[in-house]
Parts: sequence; structure tokens; C-alpha cells
Amino acid sequence: MRVPLVRGAAAPPLAAPARRDLVAWSREILGRDWLTAWLFAGPMLALLVGLIAWPFLQGVWMSFNLVIGGQWRGFVGLQNYIDTITDPYFQRSFWITVQFTASAVALKFVFGLVAALILHNITRGRTILTALILLPWIVPEVVTALAWRFLYDPVFGGLNLTLQTLYQLTGGLLGVSRGIPWTGDPKLALWSMVAVNLWKGIPFFTVLALAGLKSIDRELYDAAAVDGANAWQRFLHVTLPGLRYVIIVETLLSTIWTFNTFGLVFLITGGGPGGATRLYGILAYEKIGGLRYSSGVATALVTAPILALAIIVLGRYMRAGQRGDFGDEGILYRGVMLLLWPVRQLVRLLVAAFWAVDYVVEIAFEKLARLSDILFTRGDPRRKKLVGSIGSKLLIYVPLAVILLFVLFPFYWIFITAFKSTLQFQQKQSIFWPAPWTLDNFVTLFTKTEFVLWYKNTIQVALVSMLISVIVSSLGAYALVRLRWRGAGFISTAILLTYLMPGIMLVVPLYQIFVALRVINTPTSLMIAYPTFLMPFACWLLMGYYRSIPEELEESALIDGCNRFQAFTRIVLPLTMPALVAVAMFAVTQAWNEFLFAFIFITSNAATTLPVGLGKMVIGDVFPWGQLMAASLLMAIPVVTFYGLAQRFMVEGLTAGSVKGGG
Repeated sequence: MRVPLVRGAAAPPLAAPARRDLVAWSREILGRDWLTAWLFAGPMLALLVGLIAWPFLQGVWMSFNLVIGGQWRGFVGLQNYIDTITDPYFQRSFWITVQFTASAVALKFVFGLVAALILHNITRGRTILTALILLPWIVPEVVTALAWRFLYDPVFGGLNLTLQTLYQLTGGLLGVSRGIPWTGDPKLALWSMVAVNLWKGIPFFTVLALAGLKSIDRELYDAAAVDGANAWQRFLHVTLPGLRYVIIVETLLSTIWTFNTFGLVFLITGGGPGGATRLYGILAYEKIGGLRYSSGVATALVTAPILALAIIVLGRYMRAGQRGDFGDEGILYRGVMLLLWPVRQLVRLLVAAFWAVDYVVEIAFEKLARLSDILFTRGDPRRKKLVGSIGSKLLIYVPLAVILLFVLFPFYWIFITAFKSTLQFQQKQSIFWPAPWTLDNFVTLFTKTEFVLWYKNTIQVALVSMLISVIVSSLGAYALVRLRWRGAGFISTAILLTYLMPGIMLVVPLYQIFVALRVINTPTSLMIAYPTFLMPFACWLLMGYYRSIPEELEESALIDGCNRFQAFTRIVLPLTMPALVAVAMFAVTQAWNEFLFAFIFITSNAATTLPVGLGKMVIGDVFPWGQLMAASLLMAIPVVTFYGLAQRFMVEGLTAGSVKGGG
């Protein structure tokens, strides 16, 4: 029956179909989940764009101008880069940085892998030993710098005192008769800094390699043993191929971080003596400190192409590890591989040389084993088993003892010096043990310095930046992995590019942004900056972990009536707890460690954090070592306790979220 039209009646609604068409069109163009994705990823993108991308573009533009202090004196094109590249100081600084990076990364890889293999193959005390080896990574950077600066002191330093005592005890066979200027001799200073970086970086390689070893199928070792492979051959043909992805990722990450090193070397040597440890980051800082902003930024940026190559390769392996395969190689990656062709050929040549040497060594050791079998076991199966057991224990516990001695030596000196009186310390009485024990250094800290205020500020910054890091990275990584929207792939790649940004390059633009926001000289500036620079690693870790969770769980929740946010909070987050704890631990460590931004952005004592506060306790060449070591001990306790309680979650999070996968 036809309904007649009545004058004045409402017209049929036309907006709803139009609205539906608009929604369908937007989903077709921007992706099915674009609106939800932008809500999830919005905070992450705001931080990355506002505090990394925009300052980076500002820095690039600054490098094309002549900027002295706050005055822009005109466009100069590539002149700053030409001046930098042709500057003998930069050339020397660049090669010092290359030498420092190559030596430190190679040593960290070897020691870290050895430590991981030892921890993986022992059961008794593994948790405690893992916690001990993690200590250097956990302690704040300023504590590391103060401890090693104290150890290297030519007069009162623990290293020289130990070597001199050893010389006396062994009648001159071991040790030295007088102090060695570890950081005062240009020939020794750089290698002394390599040792510090090695001490600080071994745990990172150990943790990732240990997580990778857990993911290797034990049946592969059993099959190799059945085929007659000895322990060394199983290591070469099972362990190393199984760790291939982990080795590439950890080596590239460490190379980028080591190349951009600033704080440790600056705090220990300041770039001296005679520029022997002036890394390119320190040179850039010196220029910025001299108000040559554009020249300093150009110095930091001129190395960007080298780091970009490493980041592109790193990004491919990170994404491959999360997918479980390498997929198609893009044009950009193929171009990078073409540029790196000489390096690849050199690596292949070194690998071929290694296998040739290994073949000769294996034959020699096989003959040596037969000779030892004749001399020591004489064909007796019991003796052979006993000798094999002793040999395997020596291979495990001797390297473990060496690594633990290297790791714990600085902590020992921090501890005993904190409880020594000033007179006992100056007169070198009871060098290796406080006699008597005293709390004078702690009393002085709490009564005559602003240590409590610095501690309070640091805890506040660490907790807030940790919460921001966990919330923002968990939401952003989920949007990149689970939701369908245009631009997710580009953003995933762009996040990795933040590894390219040396902190020293962003100091000036960030300072100007924080001045405009009126947060400079307040803890808020650090609470905003720290999570931003943790974001790439946190997102990578969480993206890998999200991919390990079956998507069907969320789909079931959505069918049962949950919206996307409810599915995320009720289903995904509880399953992601190990990775979230790992992110929280990294966030606390970074906030507790960071020196450069805190040093530049905070000048008021009311907002000073511990890393800068401890630096203020040094007046000229006067180092109150007892108070500094007491402060270092108190500064290390909270973060060490946090890691001790949560280290299991961190290893589990790394195992499932970052090192499981491709290749």
C-alpha cells in the first residue's frame, strides 16, 4: 500500500548512507582499522615526531646555515660539512671512534658469547651468576664512570694498588712496581676506555645470546653427537648457525650504540689526554659548548650515512626475526648490499680463512687428544671419563672465574672505599679492607650535600618515564602489529631510524623546544625525553612478543562483544607481561643512567638528578672518593634490586619477543 506524502512531514534520512559511504571510502584508502590504529599509535607518533623527527629536521637545517649561539647568520649550504670533513681534528676523532667501536664490539661479542655459553650449560647457581654478570649493565653510567676513574687513578686507584701488591707478593714476577697512568698516557687511554665499554657491554651480549641459546632445539645437538661431532664442531655447526640472527642484531645494535658513545668517555677522560679519546661525539659537544651550533651539528651528522647503512641492515634482520622469514628484499636493501659489496667480500674472505685455520687446529687438537689419551688415560675408560670431566669443568669454570673477576672488581672497590675514612684512604692503610669500618661518608652525603634531593628527583623521573614508556610503546607496537592501516610498514621502518640520531645532535633543537614549552630546567623535560629515545627498542621487543600471541584469542574476544581496547587490555596485556617487565627495566635503567640531557637541560639544583649531582661533587681536580663511592653504592642499590627481582621476566621477554625467529 502506498503511503501518501504529507506536507510538513520529515524527509527520509539521506545522511546515514552518505556517512556509511564515507566510512567505507576512508577504510579503503587508509586501511580497515585506521581510526583505531591512530588512537593506539597517536601518543607514540606524537613523541617520535615532536621530539625526534622535528628536532632532527631542525638540526639538518641548522647544519646548512651558520649558527653562532642563538644567532642565525645566513645559509651556507654544504660549507659546514666541507669544513668538518677537511678538519684534521675531525679526521683524527673519526678514526679514534672507528678504532674504539671495532675493538669494543669485537671484545664484547667474544666475552658475551662465552659468558652465555657458560650460563647455558650450568644448572647450579645459574640465577645468581646471571645476576652478577648483569650488574655492569644495570648500574648507572655515572657510577660506572666514577668507579673506573677511581680504579685508573695513578696514586690511589685500586688497579695500581692491586698490581703493586701483586708485584710485592710474587717477588716481581707479576704486577708492577709503580703506578701506571692508565688515562694519562695517550697510548693507554683509548684502550682503557675500550676496557670500560667492554665491562659495561658484556651483559647485553650475554643476555641476548642466552635468550637465543634457549630457542635452539636440543635435538639438533643430539643428532650432531650421534653423527660423531665433538663439542667444538657442535658449537660451529649448530650453535653459531642457530644464533646467526641474534649475532647480527646484537652486533649491529652495539655498533650503533658504541659509535655514538659520549657519557662514559666524557666523564672519565673528557676526551684527553691530548685528544687521544676524543670521540666524534665529544668533538661535537666541544663545538656546541663553544656556541658553534651549526658546526657541532654537522660534525654529528656527517657520520649519518655510515650509521644509516647499519640501520637498514638491522631493520631487515629485526623484521625478519619477528616474521620468522626474510621475505622479499626491497630495492633499498639491495642498494645497500651493493654499496657494502667490498665489506661483504672481506667478511667472506675472513670466514674462509677462519675455516682453513680451524681445519688445521682441529687436526692438531685431535692428535694432541690422542697423545694425552696415551699419556694420562692409557686406554682406561674410567681414567678417560675422569680426564674428560676435569677438562670440561676447567673449560667452564676458568673462563667463568675470569669474567666474574673482571665484572666484580670495580664493585669490590666501590664497596670497601665507601666504608673507609678519609684519613685511612689518604694514608693507604689497610688497602683491601676498611679498618675500621665507618659510616662517615654516608653521614656527610646526607647532611652536607643535596644527595637526598637528587635521589628524590631521580626516582621521580625514573618512575614517570617508565610508565610513559610502557604505556606508549605497548599501545603503539600493538597498532603496528595487529591493526590494518596504511603507513604501518613505513612507521615500523622509521622507528628504527631513531637509532641513527646521536643524542648530541639533538641537544640544541630539543633545548629550544623545551624552552618554548617552558619545561626547561624542570624534571618534566627529562620525563618527556627519556621515553622517546627508549621507544625504538621497546617497540621492537613488544612487536616481536605480540606476534608470538595467537591472533585467534583476540578474535574470540571481539566475537564475544569486546571492543578492540578491551581485547587488548584483557587478553593481550596479561600475556605480554614478561615483555612489559623487560621494557620497564630498560626504561628505569635509562632514566637512572642518562647524563647528557640531564646535564644540558637541568641547571637548577632543585631539579638536579643523581648523575649530574654526583658530577657537582667533584670540584676541579679534587675527588672526594669516599663520598663518591658511597653515593655510587646507594645509587646502584635500587636498580640492582629491581633487576634481581625481575631478571627472569627480562630473559623470558627477550626470548619470546626479540630473538625468536628468522634465519
